[in-house]
Amino acid sequence: MEKAYISIGSNKGNRFYNLQEALVQIQKQIGVLTNLSSIYESSAWGFEGPDFFNACIEIQTDFSALELLEKLLKIERKMGRIRSINPGYSSREIDLDLLLFEDQVINNEHLILPHPRLELRNFILHPMCEIAPDLVHPQLEKDMSSLLDICKDNSNPSKLPLSQWSLDIFSNDQFLVFEGNIGVGKTSLAEKIAADFQARSLLENFSQNPYLENFYAKPDRFALSLENYFLEDRFRQFKIFLDGSAAHKFAVADHSLFKSLVFAKINLSPLNFLDFKNNFERLARELVFSQKVIFLKKPIQKLMEQIINRGRSYEQKITSDYLEKIERGYQNFENEGLSFTSNSIDLTNLDFLHDERAYQIILQRIKAF
Repeated sequence: MEKAYISIGSNKGNRFYNLQEALVQIQKQIGVLTNLSSIYESSAWGFEGPDFFNACIEIQTDFSALELLEKLLKIERKMGRIRSINPGYSSREIDLDLLLFEDQVINNEHLILPHPRLELRNFILHPMCEIAPDLVHPQLEKDMSSLLDICKDNSNPSKLPLSQWSLDIFSNDQFLVFEGNIGVGKTSLAEKIAADFQARSLLENFSQNPYLENFYAKPDRFALSLENYFLEDRFRQFKIFLDGSAAHKFAVADHSLFKSLVFAKINLSPLNFLDFKNNFERLARELVFSQKVIFLKKPIQKLMEQIINRGRSYEQKITSDYLEKIERGYQNFENEGLSFTSNSIDLTNLDFLHDERAYQIILQRIKAF
Protein backbone atom coordinates (compact mmCIF):
# COMPACT_ATOMS: atom_id res chain seq x y z
CA MET A 1 0.00 0.00 0.00
CA GLU A 2 1.08 3.59 -0.64
CA LYS A 3 1.12 6.44 1.87
CA ALA A 4 -0.70 9.69 1.08
CA TYR A 5 -1.45 12.93 2.92
CA ILE A 6 -4.74 14.75 2.43
CA SER A 7 -5.95 18.15 3.60
CA ILE A 8 -9.63 18.45 4.62
CA GLY A 9 -11.34 21.82 4.96
CA SER A 10 -14.80 23.39 5.26
CA ASN A 11 -16.20 26.87 5.87
CA LYS A 12 -19.77 26.45 4.68
CA GLY A 13 -22.68 24.74 6.40
CA ASN A 14 -21.97 22.49 9.35
CA ARG A 15 -18.18 22.59 9.16
CA PHE A 16 -17.59 19.91 11.75
CA TYR A 17 -20.09 17.49 10.20
CA ASN A 18 -18.55 18.11 6.77
CA LEU A 19 -15.09 17.16 7.99
CA GLN A 20 -16.41 14.04 9.71
CA GLU A 21 -18.39 12.95 6.67
CA ALA A 22 -15.44 13.49 4.35
CA LEU A 23 -13.24 11.42 6.65
CA VAL A 24 -15.80 8.61 6.64
CA GLN A 25 -16.05 8.64 2.84
CA ILE A 26 -12.27 8.69 2.40
CA GLN A 27 -12.00 5.58 4.56
CA LYS A 28 -14.85 3.85 2.76
CA GLN A 29 -13.65 4.64 -0.75
CA ILE A 30 -9.90 5.24 -0.65
CA GLY A 31 -7.92 3.63 2.15
CA VAL A 32 -7.02 3.05 5.78
CA LEU A 33 -6.69 5.99 8.15
CA THR A 34 -3.24 5.82 9.77
CA ASN A 35 -2.82 9.32 11.23
CA LEU A 36 -5.08 12.22 12.09
CA SER A 37 -4.35 15.81 13.07
CA SER A 38 -6.38 18.01 15.33
CA ILE A 39 -8.96 20.31 13.75
CA TYR A 40 -7.69 23.87 13.24
CA GLU A 41 -9.87 26.96 12.86
CA SER A 42 -8.45 29.68 10.64
CA SER A 43 -9.45 32.67 8.56
CA ALA A 44 -10.37 32.16 4.93
CA TRP A 45 -7.20 32.10 2.80
CA GLY A 46 -7.17 34.27 -0.33
CA PHE A 47 -10.72 35.64 -0.03
CA GLU A 48 -13.22 37.13 2.41
CA GLY A 49 -15.43 34.47 3.95
CA PRO A 50 -16.34 32.55 7.11
CA ASP A 51 -13.57 30.87 9.06
CA PHE A 52 -12.47 27.39 8.02
CA PHE A 53 -12.11 24.16 9.91
CA ASN A 54 -9.04 22.36 8.56
CA ALA A 55 -7.22 19.12 9.30
CA CYS A 56 -4.72 16.77 7.67
CA ILE A 57 -4.75 13.00 7.55
CA GLU A 58 -2.42 10.20 6.54
CA ILE A 59 -3.84 7.17 4.77
CA GLN A 60 -2.62 3.92 3.26
CA THR A 61 -4.14 3.14 -0.13
CA ASP A 62 -3.89 0.73 -3.04
CA PHE A 63 -4.86 3.42 -5.55
CA SER A 64 -2.48 5.47 -7.66
CA ALA A 65 -2.14 9.21 -7.01
CA LEU A 66 -4.37 10.10 -9.96
CA GLU A 67 -7.01 7.53 -8.98
CA LEU A 68 -6.95 8.90 -5.44
CA LEU A 69 -7.44 12.46 -6.70
CA GLU A 70 -10.39 11.41 -8.84
CA LYS A 71 -12.01 9.78 -5.82
CA LEU A 72 -11.47 12.91 -3.71
CA LEU A 73 -13.17 15.01 -6.37
CA LYS A 74 -16.06 12.56 -6.48
CA ILE A 75 -16.49 12.83 -2.70
CA GLU A 76 -16.46 16.63 -2.98
CA ARG A 77 -19.19 16.56 -5.63
CA LYS A 78 -21.30 14.17 -3.59
CA MET A 79 -21.04 16.53 -0.62
CA GLY A 80 -22.16 19.55 -2.68
CA ARG A 81 -18.83 21.07 -3.76
CA ILE A 82 -18.84 22.44 -7.29
CA ARG A 83 -15.38 23.52 -8.38
CA SER A 84 -15.56 26.72 -10.42
CA ILE A 85 -13.57 27.17 -13.60
CA ASN A 86 -13.21 30.87 -12.71
CA PRO A 87 -10.02 32.00 -10.92
CA GLY A 88 -10.08 32.80 -7.22
CA TYR A 89 -11.42 31.18 -4.06
CA SER A 90 -14.87 30.94 -2.52
CA SER A 91 -16.63 29.34 0.44
CA ARG A 92 -17.18 25.60 0.17
CA GLU A 93 -18.84 22.74 2.02
CA ILE A 94 -15.74 20.63 1.62
CA ASP A 95 -12.27 21.02 0.21
CA LEU A 96 -10.13 17.91 -0.25
CA ASP A 97 -6.55 18.41 -1.44
CA LEU A 98 -4.03 15.67 -2.13
CA LEU A 99 -0.86 17.09 -0.58
CA LEU A 100 1.73 14.34 -0.95
CA PHE A 101 1.81 10.80 -2.30
CA GLU A 102 4.89 8.93 -1.10
CA ASP A 103 7.80 10.97 -2.52
CA GLN A 104 6.29 11.30 -5.99
CA VAL A 105 6.78 14.47 -8.02
CA ILE A 106 4.13 14.88 -10.72
CA ASN A 107 3.35 17.87 -12.93
CA ASN A 108 0.83 17.40 -15.69
CA GLU A 109 -2.58 18.67 -16.75
CA HIS A 110 -4.34 16.32 -14.34
CA LEU A 111 -2.27 16.47 -11.17
CA ILE A 112 0.53 18.42 -9.51
CA LEU A 113 2.40 16.79 -6.62
CA PRO A 114 3.43 17.83 -4.07
CA HIS A 115 0.55 20.29 -3.75
CA PRO A 116 1.88 23.53 -5.29
CA ARG A 117 0.91 25.80 -2.37
CA LEU A 118 1.52 23.46 0.54
CA GLU A 119 4.51 25.42 1.88
CA LEU A 120 2.62 28.74 1.73
CA ARG A 121 -0.27 27.85 4.01
CA ASN A 122 -0.17 27.71 7.79
CA PHE A 123 -3.53 25.96 7.89
CA ILE A 124 -1.84 23.03 6.16
CA LEU A 125 1.60 23.24 7.75
CA HIS A 126 0.31 23.32 11.33
CA PRO A 127 -1.66 20.05 11.08
CA MET A 128 1.08 18.46 8.95
CA CYS A 129 3.66 19.29 11.62
CA GLU A 130 1.39 17.67 14.16
CA ILE A 131 1.28 14.31 12.37
CA ALA A 132 4.48 14.28 10.26
CA PRO A 133 6.94 16.98 11.39
CA ASP A 134 9.96 15.15 9.91
CA LEU A 135 8.36 14.41 6.54
CA VAL A 136 10.56 15.91 3.82
CA HIS A 137 9.08 17.80 0.88
CA PRO A 138 10.54 15.93 -2.13
CA GLN A 139 11.15 19.12 -4.15
CA LEU A 140 12.04 21.70 -1.52
CA GLU A 141 14.09 19.16 0.48
CA LYS A 142 12.90 20.57 3.79
CA ASP A 143 10.79 18.84 6.41
CA MET A 144 7.39 20.14 7.51
CA SER A 145 8.73 21.76 10.68
CA SER A 146 11.32 23.71 8.70
CA LEU A 147 8.72 24.80 6.16
CA LEU A 148 6.52 26.10 8.96
CA ASP A 149 9.45 28.04 10.46
CA ILE A 150 10.08 29.92 7.20
CA CYS A 151 6.47 30.23 6.03
CA LYS A 152 5.49 33.86 5.34
CA ASP A 153 1.82 33.24 6.08
CA ASN A 154 1.05 35.43 9.12
CA SER A 155 -2.16 33.65 10.07
CA ASN A 156 -2.28 31.73 13.35
CA PRO A 157 -4.72 28.80 13.17
CA SER A 158 -6.46 27.92 16.42
CA LYS A 159 -6.04 24.27 17.42
CA LEU A 160 -9.06 22.40 18.80
CA PRO A 161 -8.69 19.40 21.15
CA LEU A 162 -8.30 16.07 19.35
CA SER A 163 -11.39 14.82 21.16
CA GLN A 164 -13.49 17.23 19.05
CA TRP A 165 -13.36 14.63 16.28
CA SER A 166 -15.56 12.23 18.23
CA LEU A 167 -18.05 14.38 20.12
CA ASP A 168 -21.07 12.82 18.37
CA ILE A 169 -19.45 9.84 16.73
CA PHE A 170 -21.88 7.10 17.75
CA SER A 171 -25.52 6.82 16.81
CA ASN A 172 -28.04 5.85 19.45
CA ASP A 173 -28.85 2.42 18.02
CA GLN A 174 -25.47 0.72 17.86
CA PHE A 175 -24.27 -2.33 19.72
CA LEU A 176 -20.50 -2.54 19.24
CA VAL A 177 -18.89 -5.89 19.98
CA PHE A 178 -15.11 -6.17 20.21
CA GLU A 179 -13.54 -9.51 19.44
CA GLY A 180 -10.07 -10.95 19.07
CA ASN A 181 -7.33 -12.96 20.65
CA ILE A 182 -6.43 -13.18 24.33
CA GLY A 183 -4.64 -10.01 25.45
CA VAL A 184 -5.48 -7.90 22.40
CA GLY A 185 -7.23 -5.16 24.40
CA LYS A 186 -10.94 -5.87 23.99
CA THR A 187 -11.93 -5.08 27.56
CA SER A 188 -9.76 -1.97 27.85
CA LEU A 189 -11.20 -0.47 24.67
CA ALA A 190 -14.79 -1.36 25.55
CA GLU A 191 -14.40 0.15 29.03
CA LYS A 192 -12.85 3.35 27.67
CA ILE A 193 -15.55 3.89 25.07
CA ALA A 194 -18.30 3.12 27.59
CA ALA A 195 -16.88 5.67 30.03
CA ASP A 196 -16.29 8.39 27.42
CA PHE A 197 -19.68 8.08 25.72
CA GLN A 198 -21.90 7.02 28.63
CA ALA A 199 -22.68 3.70 27.01
CA ARG A 200 -23.85 0.52 28.69
CA SER A 201 -21.17 -2.14 28.66
CA LEU A 202 -21.25 -5.92 28.78
CA LEU A 203 -17.94 -7.29 30.00
CA GLU A 204 -17.07 -10.96 29.95
CA ASN A 205 -17.42 -12.70 33.28
CA PHE A 206 -14.54 -15.08 32.53
CA SER A 207 -13.01 -15.09 36.01
CA GLN A 208 -16.15 -16.70 37.46
CA ASN A 209 -15.75 -19.81 35.33
CA PRO A 210 -14.84 -22.50 37.90
CA TYR A 211 -13.00 -24.57 35.27
CA LEU A 212 -10.69 -21.87 33.93
CA GLU A 213 -7.57 -22.42 36.03
CA ASN A 214 -7.92 -26.21 35.79
CA PHE A 215 -8.26 -25.95 32.03
CA TYR A 216 -4.93 -24.16 31.60
CA ALA A 217 -3.31 -26.81 33.82
CA LYS A 218 -5.05 -29.83 32.22
CA PRO A 219 -6.78 -28.73 29.00
CA ASP A 220 -7.81 -32.19 27.75
CA ARG A 221 -9.60 -33.02 30.98
CA PHE A 222 -11.44 -29.74 31.55
CA ALA A 223 -12.08 -28.36 28.04
CA LEU A 224 -15.66 -29.60 27.69
CA SER A 225 -16.71 -28.37 31.13
CA LEU A 226 -15.04 -25.02 30.47
CA GLU A 227 -16.70 -24.43 27.10
CA ASN A 228 -20.15 -25.60 28.23
CA TYR A 229 -20.03 -23.24 31.20
CA PHE A 230 -18.96 -20.31 28.98
CA LEU A 231 -21.69 -21.10 26.46
CA GLU A 232 -24.53 -21.08 28.96
CA ASP A 233 -23.15 -18.11 30.89
CA ARG A 234 -22.59 -15.95 27.80
CA PHE A 235 -26.11 -16.50 26.48
CA ARG A 236 -27.56 -15.78 29.91
CA GLN A 237 -25.54 -12.58 30.28
CA PHE A 238 -26.37 -11.36 26.77
CA LYS A 239 -30.10 -11.98 27.27
CA ILE A 240 -30.15 -10.06 30.55
CA PHE A 241 -28.13 -7.22 29.01
CA LEU A 242 -30.23 -6.92 25.85
CA ASP A 243 -33.49 -7.03 27.82
CA GLY A 244 -32.26 -4.05 29.84
CA SER A 245 -30.98 -1.98 26.91
CA ALA A 246 -34.23 -0.36 25.78
CA ALA A 247 -33.49 2.99 27.41
CA HIS A 248 -29.80 2.95 26.44
CA LYS A 249 -29.49 2.02 22.79
CA PHE A 250 -25.76 2.63 22.43
CA ALA A 251 -23.85 -0.21 24.03
CA VAL A 252 -20.50 -1.98 23.86
CA ALA A 253 -19.30 -5.50 24.70
CA ASP A 254 -15.83 -6.97 25.01
CA HIS A 255 -16.86 -10.39 23.71
CA SER A 256 -19.33 -12.05 21.37
CA LEU A 257 -21.55 -15.07 21.57
CA PHE A 258 -19.82 -16.72 18.60
CA LYS A 259 -16.59 -16.63 20.62
CA SER A 260 -17.83 -19.88 22.12
CA LEU A 261 -17.72 -21.54 18.69
CA VAL A 262 -14.21 -20.27 17.94
CA PHE A 263 -12.70 -21.54 21.19
CA ALA A 264 -14.72 -24.76 21.34
CA LYS A 265 -13.55 -25.77 17.88
CA ILE A 266 -9.96 -25.39 19.09
CA ASN A 267 -10.37 -27.02 22.49
CA LEU A 268 -12.88 -29.84 21.92
CA SER A 269 -12.74 -33.12 20.06
CA PRO A 270 -14.64 -33.18 16.72
CA LEU A 271 -17.46 -35.25 18.24
CA ASN A 272 -17.84 -33.02 21.29
CA PHE A 273 -17.70 -29.94 19.08
CA LEU A 274 -20.56 -31.21 16.91
CA ASP A 275 -22.81 -31.55 19.96
CA PHE A 276 -21.60 -28.19 21.24
CA LYS A 277 -22.38 -26.46 17.94
CA ASN A 278 -25.90 -27.90 17.88
CA ASN A 279 -26.48 -26.55 21.37
CA PHE A 280 -25.08 -23.15 20.34
CA GLU A 281 -27.40 -22.95 17.34
CA ARG A 282 -30.40 -23.85 19.51
CA LEU A 283 -29.61 -21.03 21.92
CA ALA A 284 -28.83 -18.57 19.09
CA ARG A 285 -32.29 -19.04 17.56
CA GLU A 286 -33.76 -17.74 20.80
CA LEU A 287 -31.62 -14.59 20.92
CA VAL A 288 -31.53 -12.54 17.72
CA PHE A 289 -30.17 -8.97 17.77
CA SER A 290 -28.26 -6.45 15.64
CA GLN A 291 -24.56 -5.93 16.25
CA LYS A 292 -21.43 -4.45 14.71
CA VAL A 293 -18.38 -6.59 15.39
CA ILE A 294 -14.86 -5.16 15.40
CA PHE A 295 -12.06 -7.73 15.25
CA LEU A 296 -9.00 -6.37 17.05
CA LYS A 297 -5.60 -7.67 15.97
CA LYS A 298 -2.01 -7.65 17.24
CA PRO A 299 1.07 -9.79 16.53
CA ILE A 300 1.37 -12.89 18.71
CA GLN A 301 4.52 -11.59 20.40
CA LYS A 302 2.66 -8.44 21.49
CA LEU A 303 -0.13 -10.59 22.89
CA MET A 304 2.34 -12.66 24.87
CA GLU A 305 3.87 -9.50 26.33
CA GLN A 306 0.43 -8.21 27.34
CA ILE A 307 -0.51 -11.51 28.97
CA ILE A 308 2.72 -11.54 30.97
CA ASN A 309 2.39 -7.87 31.97
CA ARG A 310 -1.16 -8.16 33.30
CA GLY A 311 -0.03 -10.98 35.54
CA ARG A 312 -3.03 -13.31 35.77
CA SER A 313 -1.53 -16.45 37.27
CA TYR A 314 -3.67 -18.94 35.33
CA GLU A 315 -2.77 -17.24 32.01
CA GLN A 316 0.98 -17.66 32.42
CA LYS A 317 0.71 -21.18 31.00
CA ILE A 318 -0.62 -19.83 27.70
CA THR A 319 1.78 -20.50 24.83
CA SER A 320 2.32 -18.70 21.56
CA ASP A 321 1.20 -21.90 19.79
CA TYR A 322 -2.17 -21.70 21.55
CA LEU A 323 -2.54 -18.03 20.58
CA GLU A 324 -1.72 -18.95 16.97
CA LYS A 325 -4.53 -21.52 17.04
CA ILE A 326 -6.95 -18.91 18.33
CA GLU A 327 -5.86 -16.44 15.66
CA ARG A 328 -6.46 -19.04 12.95
CA GLY A 329 -9.77 -19.90 14.58
CA TYR A 330 -11.02 -16.34 14.27
CA GLN A 331 -9.71 -16.09 10.71
CA ASN A 332 -11.47 -19.31 9.71
CA PHE A 333 -14.66 -18.06 11.32
CA GLU A 334 -14.47 -14.80 9.34
CA ASN A 335 -13.75 -16.69 6.12
CA GLU A 336 -16.86 -18.83 6.53
CA GLY A 337 -19.03 -15.76 5.97
CA LEU A 338 -20.62 -13.66 8.68
CA SER A 339 -24.28 -12.81 9.22
CA PHE A 340 -23.47 -9.45 10.82
CA THR A 341 -21.55 -6.27 9.97
CA SER A 342 -17.87 -6.57 10.82
CA ASN A 343 -14.51 -4.94 10.34
CA SER A 344 -10.99 -5.31 11.74
CA ILE A 345 -8.52 -2.90 13.31
CA ASP A 346 -4.82 -3.61 13.74
CA LEU A 347 -3.81 -2.20 17.14
CA THR A 348 -0.08 -2.88 16.73
CA ASN A 349 0.81 0.83 16.57
CA LEU A 350 -2.30 2.22 18.25
CA ASP A 351 -1.81 2.55 22.00
CA PHE A 352 -5.26 3.93 22.74
CA LEU A 353 -4.76 3.92 26.52
CA HIS A 354 -1.80 6.31 26.46
CA ASP A 355 -2.11 8.12 23.11
CA GLU A 356 -5.17 10.27 22.43
CA ARG A 357 -4.38 10.40 18.71
CA ALA A 358 -4.37 6.61 18.50
CA TYR A 359 -7.71 6.52 20.30
CA GLN A 360 -9.25 9.04 17.91
CA ILE A 361 -7.99 7.09 14.90
CA ILE A 362 -9.66 3.96 16.24
CA LEU A 363 -12.93 5.82 16.85
CA GLN A 364 -12.91 7.24 13.32
CA ARG A 365 -12.25 3.78 11.86
CA ILE A 366 -15.20 2.42 13.80
CA LYS A 367 -17.42 5.26 12.58
CA ALA A 368 -16.48 4.57 8.96
CA PHE A 369 -18.15 1.16 8.72
